[in-house]
Amino acid sequence: MYRFTVQDMTCQGCAAAINRAINNADKLAQVKAFPAIRRIEVESALSSEQLLSLLSDAGYPAQLETTHS
Repeated sequence: MYRFTVQDMTCQGCAAAINRAINNADKLAQVKAFPAIRRIEVESALSSEQLLSLLSDAGYPAQLETTHS
């Protein structure tokens, strides 16, 4: 699972657009959006680089969050 910060995601409409952009490229992707904290969580066969590119192309540039073990 990937977590991204999406500063320009401010509402459910933005979240829906992000979900569509990702699902157009990976029909099996699961996207959870949290507009209040500007975060999405994505389970996808696509790489983080591919997802970042899709988000940018959709008008929602994002940053991959790093996780600490």
